[in-house]
Amino acid sequence: MYYELYIDVVFLENLILDYLLLGLVGKCLTCSSGRLRKLWGATVGSIGVCMLYLFSLQETPAGNLLVYVIFSTAMVKAGLDLKGWRPLGKALALLYLNTFLLGGIVQWMQRYLRFPVYPFLGLSLVSFWILSWGMGWLMRFRGRKAGFLKVTLKYHGRSLKLQGLLDTGNHLRDPYFGKPVSVITEALQKELCAGEEVLFLQVPFHSIGKQDGLMPAFFADILCVETGEGEGKQTHRPLIGITKEPLSSKNEYQILLHPDLLE
Repeated sequence: MYYELYIDVVFLENLILDYLLLGLVGKCLTCSSGRLRKLWGATVGSIGVCMLYLFSLQETPAGNLLVYVIFSTAMVKAGLDLKGWRPLGKALALLYLNTFLLGGIVQWMQRYLRFPVYPFLGLSLVSFWILSWGMGWLMRFRGRKAGFLKVTLKYHGRSLKLQGLLDTGNHLRDPYFGKPVSVITEALQKELCAGEEVLFLQVPFHSIGKQDGLMPAFFADILCVETGEGEGKQTHRPLIGITKEPLSSKNEYQILLHPDLLE
């Protein structure tokens, strides 16, 4: 008994699956990669799988090593904007996890949804949508639970995309206008303002170890906080305080948000 193998079909099927998987991994890691880059990464992975079939290595230990280590690493490096070994290791772990989950959803659909035909592309896209929705819901739930929100801060045509922490204990307001004050580091302020002269206000504050102090603050153009899927709350002329101390030792967030900004 033998099977006819069409290498172009193998290439196309793996290209589609690898592209979808790279999209899921990128979403989990919140790393930005364009469609062309993900397509290039998927092409690298698909070529690798085709090489296994061409040299009859698909069921051998050497073939498994090539697929799960060499080709997977090359695909992730080519398809996603990752810097350093640690993000690469996370991306590979997520790639294996999403591959397992995507295959499980496809098998479940084939078993319980008794359609007369199971077109590969349709099943793959529906499975991808289910998994993507589940991953997105889990990430939003985790982010809300931790108080983390995606923030875009704009000033004179420049913008920073930041991870924000909703600080419910932040009651800092300026004494002149009563505007709520969010806080970023001095390094981020310099990056956003790019050397421009900025007019600072001095905002009084109290903190542990320092009863009274003055925090410099400036008016940015727009602060946009993502509050849900495709939704955001914009604040025009937000007041941004500047601190020389790091906000998070592990850089989990880069801006402390005043809770009144979401009301």
